[in-house]
Amino acid sequence: MFPQQPIWSNTRVDLLQRCPRAFVLRYGVAQLSQNHPKGQALSEIFQIQTPWVLLHQTIRETVLEYVEDYANGTIWSTGLLSTKFKHGFTQLIRKRNQLIKRIMETGLMSQPGFQCTQVEAHLVEMGTKLCIGLIDHPEFVRILEVGTIKRLEPTDSIHQQNVRIYNAPDIMHFNNDQQFLIKIHPFQQRSKTELELQASLLQLYGDEKTTIVFFHLNRRVWSCRKIVPNPTQKNQAMGIVDKDIKHMMNAFFSVGKHNDLSKVPLADSYRSCMHCNVRSLCPTRDGYERAKAEQRALMCQKGTSVVEYI
Repeated sequence: MFPQQPIWSNTRVDLLQRCPRAFVLRYGVAQLSQNHPKGQALSEIFQIQTPWVLLHQTIRETVLEYVEDYANGTIWSTGLLSTKFKHGFTQLIRKRNQLIKRIMETGLMSQPGFQCTQVEAHLVEMGTKLCIGLIDHPEFVRILEVGTIKRLEPTDSIHQQNVRIYNAPDIMHFNNDQQFLIKIHPFQQRSKTELELQASLLQLYGDEKTTIVFFHLNRRVWSCRKIVPNPTQKNQAMGIVDKDIKHMMNAFFSVGKHNDLSKVPLADSYRSCMHCNVRSLCPTRDGYERAKAEQRALMCQKGTSVVEYI
């Protein structure tokens, strides 16, 4: 079940930490059964995001599109930015609704945890203001006005120590002999340790002199932080990546030869289950504490095949 080449990304690590079972379903079972209609539906379940998450995804995408046009000499008006944001947000909401309807038709979700929704005007207004707040940030303006810019995609990866790492910066900025890698965090402010870890991995896309620039949102206000990782921090970061890969392997290996999910650990906290994409396929759908107790009782017995849940 484990991929031929180990893959590391923030998305994989975050899901593994929240719930090993959901991690195995997404990156193990779903990929192995991707040619089966229900396997495809299982993959699509993980693509469904809340409107709040889609709002922040649209902020990043709108700002990056603005940067590309700015680099080509096109300056957006506030009205155009608002229109672009609304269009992008509407498209994501429409795609989300279509995914939900398609998955419901497969019968995979017996207890739907997602509801179709509509675009809310106050979210469009909020998103537009946050986009303007970032592009008007003094440090962001300086980046746009000086040097050259190249946009990267989330699918851009690097190979390091036999691991495929997905941690691409949003923007590469070149100014004379200096290189800056910019990462936009619209969801929440990250801790100092988290930023240093990500900066060390981001620097793999540049060189030892590359400066990492973070823009992160905290209480609807953008702030900026610059980091130049040192060799010790980079070695520590790769050590953490190595440990993460081992934890991923352990999660896959816990499934066993017969696709037995009974020994794959459930989430450590009920809070992780509240907005889980695959809760309707998990024993916790009938009660978190009960499912944890049953798993402990079954650890030395034959578990239930994955077929029961898919």
